[in-house]
Amino acid sequence: MLYTPEGNLRSEDQTLRRIARRTVRAALDKMDAETDSIVNALIAHIGASSSCKMGADELLLLVNRHPRLQPERSTINRYVDAFPELKETTLNACQSINRKTLSRLQTFLAPLEHARRFANTKGAYRI
Repeated sequence: MLYTPEGNLRSEDQTLRRIARRTVRAALDKMDAETDSIVNALIAHIGASSSCKMGADELLLLVNRHPRLQPERSTINRYVDAFPELKETTLNACQSINRKTLSRLQTFLAPLEHARRFANTKGAYRI
């Protein structure tokens, strides 16, 4: 049979799916690189000011909503809508990027949070 159940040519359909997978993979790679550069800039900014009133989860939301990530997100969404079989793979890749980013933010913020929490203590209690 030369046609898919949707009425497309099978070879054309396979080519379109291959292009979609390649494009989504490239968009995910670019989104990962952009997220890293956004987090690097955020860490540099917070490190220069030595204070941050937001937690790692809130900063992750800010990073995810950054306008530099919007073109990749729209590309990924467009291809996932056209080819639903890419949804699970794309979701897993986005979760992996988020886990890595959250881990970096938590690691960076831990000393700042510790210093903020114990800023008013004068030392160990002695008997």
